[in-house]
Amino acid sequence: MKRRDALGRVALLMGGTLSAPTMLAFLEGCKSSTETASAMTFPFSTDRKALVSEVAEIIIPKTDTPGAKDAKVGEFIEMMLKDCYAAKDQESFNKGLAELEKKDFLKAKPEEQTKILKEMEADAKDELAKAGEEKKKYTEAGKEYTDAGVPFFRLMKELTLLGYFTSEPGATQALEYVAVPGRYDGCIDLKPGQKNWAM
Repeated sequence: MKRRDALGRVALLMGGTLSAPTMLAFLEGCKSSTETASAMTFPFSTDRKALVSEVAEIIIPKTDTPGAKDAKVGEFIEMMLKDCYAAKDQESFNKGLAELEKKDFLKAKPEEQTKILKEMEADAKDELAKAGEEKKKYTEAGKEYTDAGVPFFRLMKELTLLGYFTSEPGATQALEYVAVPGRYDGCIDLKPGQKNWAM
């Protein structure tokens, strides 16, 4: 799958928008560990790995298709954060994980976990709206605006979708997939109930 195709597919899943750091990570590529300052400890501890994998599984649960854990999305998220994201985004992600740990997320009942994540999603939307207004004020005043990084849940959701739909289980079992495509058909109608095509 080409980088731009993957980015476009995830953007559609996110409602047509991706955060700037995710777009930069995909368009510029990842940097070596000597080029990036890290705000998190890598590799993740066993508890952190379990926490990230559990949140990803709640976002994309196992049904008749594999879930996020089957696609090893937790490992993908760790690798992307370590190699492709700036320290401010790592710090934002770290704060989100710390908040989940404080709430004993892994020990909570499934309905409580969903409630916690919905609250975090609403907070992320509010943070993004507030940041947009602040950026506008700074720009109008001729000042440079420095953002605090992408909110945890937004980044978690983007990386989960990106990791899942670019993984082998996600691309071959959750989407329609042709291992060796024949001729190019620019416009193919989808049948009712058919899955979207993998790129």
